[in-house]
Amino acid sequence: MAKPEVMPFGDGHYRCVIYGLGPYIADYEEQALLTCIVHNWCPRCLAYCNNLDDDGALHCCHDHAEMLITEFTLDALWNEYGIVGELVPFTNDFIWADIYELIAPDILHQIIKGAFKDHLVEWVEKYLCLMHGNSHANEILDDIDQQIAAVAPFPGLHHFPQGQHFKQWTSDDFKALMKVYLPAIKGHVPPEIVRTFHAFLEFCYLM
Repeated sequence: MAKPEVMPFGDGHYRCVIYGLGPYIADYEEQALLTCIVHNWCPRCLAYCNNLDDDGALHCCHDHAEMLITEFTLDALWNEYGIVGELVPFTNDFIWADIYELIAPDILHQIIKGAFKDHLVEWVEKYLCLMHGNSHANEILDDIDQQIAAVAPFPGLHHFPQGQHFKQWTSDDFKALMKVYLPAIKGHVPPEIVRTFHAFLEFCYLM
């Protein structure tokens, strides 16, 4: 990463090349291990887990982490900054590799499964139970399941004969449910929730 190497290119010319590392895609457990952070802290910023909307939160970087480690005790690092001070990231001595910048989201586990299935879909169920009580909420959820199951056959759309409630989920099931879930909940939840799903799905498809 420091000494250029002469390499042939497809156009027949030779150029000096300095190698670096690209995005490191991993699930959250591995991200926490790679960046040496406390579980439930973010590997990309210093926002507290109970205040993720803080626009003033600093982004994590190698130099900042090094400065904190030299200035604070292990307890302060753990509790105030979410850093495991006894550990050192494997990229610590790499010139052109900041592990905090390299970390990229795991689209399946953190976006599709984590944000959509485990957060937004459960959010709808909790909202319905809170607003209508368990009995009426279950009736609404059954109607949502019926609408999901009643989706007409169409190329690219998965058929869910039993609705969204089945034991074993695959990555294809998560992606397929995203395509039919929004129209199924419309009319059962406030427009603000529908717009939230719309914005999230648009973000996923743009990725």
